[in-house]
Amino acid sequence: MYAGKIVEYGTTLEVFYQAKHPYTWGLIQSIPIQGQPLYSIPGTPPSIYQVKAGDAFFERNDYALVIDELEEPPFFKVSDTHFAATWLLAEDAPEVIVPSNIQARYDQYEAWQLARRDQYGTVKS
Repeated sequence: MYAGKIVEYGTTLEVFYQAKHPYTWGLIQSIPIQGQPLYSIPGTPPSIYQVKAGDAFFERNDYALVIDELEEPPFFKVSDTHFAATWLLAEDAPEVIVPSNIQARYDQYEAWQLARRDQYGTVKS
């Protein structure tokens, strides 16, 4: 949820491991990892008193398209259970792959889970 609106929803695995919205990517980067600097999404959230046209995340979105400033994105279907409100999923949008630092987070978390499983047996994820 960003600026009072849901921007992505799906199963836990879809949202955490197949995120499609740049805000979700920012949240994933913000998950603390011991021994690493804490990340925060640059910029400040929009004022709830000054509603602007377009996507509320536009000014903080490194992947923003021109249309983001003009129109709020609808929800695009990723799967039967996964939807994201980002113009990056529009048919005519440029292809954007998961940022490498997000993929690195996925890899770190998977390694952590495997290490915990080896140390303690089955671990809930």
